[in-house]
Amino acid sequence: MSKPTIYLFFGLFFLIFAGCQKTEHKFSHTDNPAGPGSKYPHLASSGDTLYMSWMETNTDSNHTYLLYASYTNGQWSPAETIAQSSSWFVNWADYPSVIVDTHGPVAAHWLNKKTGGTYAYDVSIAFRNPQSPKWSSSLTPHADSTATEHGFVSMIPWDYDSILAVWLDGRRSAQRDEDEYYDLSKAMTLRGALISTSGSVEKRFLIDDSVCDCCQTALVKTAGGALVAYRNRTGDEIRDIYFSRFNGESWSKGVAVHNDGWKIGACPVNGPVLAARDSLVAIAWPTSANKQPKVKAALSTDGGSSFSQPVSINNEKSAGRVDIALDGDRAYVSWLAEGDHLGALNLRTIDKNLKPSIIFTADSINASRKSGFPQLEILNDNIILGWTDITDSTSSIKMIRKRLPLLPD
Repeated sequence: MSKPTIYLFFGLFFLIFAGCQKTEHKFSHTDNPAGPGSKYPHLASSGDTLYMSWMETNTDSNHTYLLYASYTNGQWSPAETIAQSSSWFVNWADYPSVIVDTHGPVAAHWLNKKTGGTYAYDVSIAFRNPQSPKWSSSLTPHADSTATEHGFVSMIPWDYDSILAVWLDGRRSAQRDEDEYYDLSKAMTLRGALISTSGSVEKRFLIDDSVCDCCQTALVKTAGGALVAYRNRTGDEIRDIYFSRFNGESWSKGVAVHNDGWKIGACPVNGPVLAARDSLVAIAWPTSANKQPKVKAALSTDGGSSFSQPVSINNEKSAGRVDIALDGDRAYVSWLAEGDHLGALNLRTIDKNLKPSIIFTADSINASRKSGFPQLEILNDNIILGWTDITDSTSSIKMIRKRLPLLPD
């Protein structure tokens, strides 16, 4: 073997080995105000403040509570109740959220069960008065009254007195028989609304008339408007990730972020995630095209008009459950690597040139559905992760953090 060939061989070996390197990472446990029985956290940040919403159930009264608290200067505020009910739809993959701006919480959403079927429920959205801790009465953004699924909501503040919301809307599947599941005229749809914080729906939109039934949506504001990402559904049952852009008046036709070609005649309950800063947008998503469970990520430098070719993030079998955050020009992606009982909550970064770092394992977590979807945020040069921690007797919210930059220990 010639010297150039030897050098090339070892160079390629080094690149492959470096790309597959993995290291355990020592994160610090962070206390939080959620009590025993808490579950399904949602994290959001604004400026120097982190916000967390979560659910707790009172087993004596059978009431479920949606609460939130803020974290700033190393301290959590007392938990505040947004709403409570005994008739909510509570699900590991379709969970409530709170969105915030520089003044604090703006809006919250949850899901209300209705008669007519196991997955018949409506979206409820309430607003917080920035001058007081009071929350408004809730409204339903969709105008139909069908006993079908309405959920997997994403929301962002749009301007000083309105929000933009998107959700999966099953109104076309009303009265659909089991043998009509593959009739796309009765498929799940993606819809949205521009909603005034005073409590009125200003505009409603049909964004896509055939999407996957139960995968999360993602929504961000960009320099040119807003961007939604979701799992599409074609007549050939290709369920790849699509995106659509909102210019303040209308939504563009959805197009694929990348043609993975994942053909699956069912819902994988795993959607995309987005993070944005000005014209930079980062996206990550799970796919099992060609029976290879992958987490992929891509970047856009033009506000989501187009995306780069994706890079694969994981080296081991992935259960998906991804999240993403931006720190400068670097994207941080988290996902759950599968295990028999305990899965690994892994992290990897990609820079603006799409070069991935080594894989960091932040913690091991219960791999069952009960652990929900781990949340990732970056606050004041700290990376923060939160999820539902499962024990034999109860659940609680676990939160860990580590100072950036993320380097091998």
